[in-house]
Order: sequence, then structure tokens, then C-alpha cells
Amino acid sequence: MPFIEKAIHDGKYVLIRHEGQFTRDEFENSTVSTKNLLDEHRWNRLLIDLRGVTNRVPIVDVYFIIEFDRKVFPFVQIAVVFPPSREEDGRFADNVAVNRGVNLKSFTDYEQAVTWLTVKHGN
Repeated sequence: MPFIEKAIHDGKYVLIRHEGQFTRDEFENSTVSTKNLLDEHRWNRLLIDLRGVTNRVPIVDVYFIIEFDRKVFPFVQIAVVFPPSREEDGRFADNVAVNRGVNLKSFTDYEQAVTWLTVKHGN
């Protein structure tokens, strides 16, 4: 599955957009470059757009991904945009994130995610 990654300078966050089949391996591959981009800019905000993902991510992988985020991105604020048809997956991710101490919130609206990510810190 391809992913697109870029720095959004006006909001001081990194955007990563996944498309097609989302797998744990693809997630792990994308995190290396994502972490490098966050470090390069010294930012602590990440927007993950999953609206182009065609499969449902298995529950065990959601848990793994959030636990991985806790270790790799301990001080990063993370907004995740799910397609509206996967809103329940977002709620599950939110619950796992709270229980694991990860600063993550899910959305089905892209603009709401950007607002939460950028306005929360007054930028």
C-alpha cells in the first residue's frame, strides 16, 4: 500500500496519508520516515489520514499500532482521520489510546482533525 508523507508548515505538523490495503508492515515502514520528518522539523504533531484505506484494520493491529506509537512517538499529539464507515474503529482506537497513555484522537472529518491538532496549542 502506498503512503504519502509531507510536512505542513503552516500548521507545524506532519501529514501521512495511507491508501489501499493497510497492513502492520506498511505501518512499520512508514513510521521510520515519519519519525525522521518530525525530528527534522522538531514538531510534535501528526495527522494520519486513513480515508483511502480499503480494508478494515484488525483489532489486534490497532492495539499494536497504538502501543508502537506510545514507544516511538511518546510526546506526539496524533489525530487520525477514519472514513465515516469506520467510525467505530476510531472509537476503539480512542479507547485503546486513553488506556495506553497515547495522545491520540480519531475523527471522520478531516477539517475537525486539523483544527484539534493545530488549535489545541494556540497555533
